[in-house]
Amino acid sequence: MQQWIQRWQRLSKRQQLIASLIGGLLVVAAVDALLLRPLRQRLTRLHHEVHAAEQRLVEAVVAGSQAKAVTQAFSAYEPYVRPAGSSEAELAGILSEVESAVRQSGLVLLGLKPATPQGGAANTVSVTIEGESTPEQLIQLLDAIQRSTRLLKVTDLAVRVAEGKTLRSSLVISKLLLAP
Repeated sequence: MQQWIQRWQRLSKRQQLIASLIGGLLVVAAVDALLLRPLRQRLTRLHHEVHAAEQRLVEAVVAGSQAKAVTQAFSAYEPYVRPAGSSEAELAGILSEVESAVRQSGLVLLGLKPATPQGGAANTVSVTIEGESTPEQLIQLLDAIQRSTRLLKVTDLAVRVAEGKTLRSSLVISKLLLAP
C-alpha cells in the first residue's frame, strides 16, 4: 500500500488530476451499471405496465357504460333464441301460431296437419296448410309467418288459381329445433 502512495506522490499534479478523473469516471460507470441502469429499466417496465393497466381500465369503463345498452339490444332478440322443448310441444305451438295467423289473414282453411320434414330432418317440425284466399290474404299470412318469434319458415309453397281472384294454396311451414 505504501508503494502506491509513493507512486502517487511521484506523479505530477496534472497526472494525479487525470488519474483521479479516470478513477472517478470508472466509479460513476460502475455505480451506473450496477445500481442505476437496473432501476431505470425497472421504472420503464413499470411505466409500460401502468399504461397497459390504464388502457384496460378505460376499456372496462367504456364496456361498463355500454352494458345497459347491450343488454337492451340483446333482450329484443331473446324471444328468438329460446331452446326448443319436446317436438310435440313445439308442434302444438306452431299449430296454434299458424291457426292464429290464418284467422288474422282471412284465409279459408281447408286443411291443417303435421307434416314429415323434407329430407327426414330430425331437428325440425313441420305443418301443412291448405286453403283458399285472395293474393292479399296470402301475402298477409306469409308476412305473419315471417315475423313469428318462433323462427318459422315456409319450406314449400304451391299456389294455383281456383275461381276468379281466388288462390288455392298449399304451404309447408317448418321450425328448426334449437338444442337446449
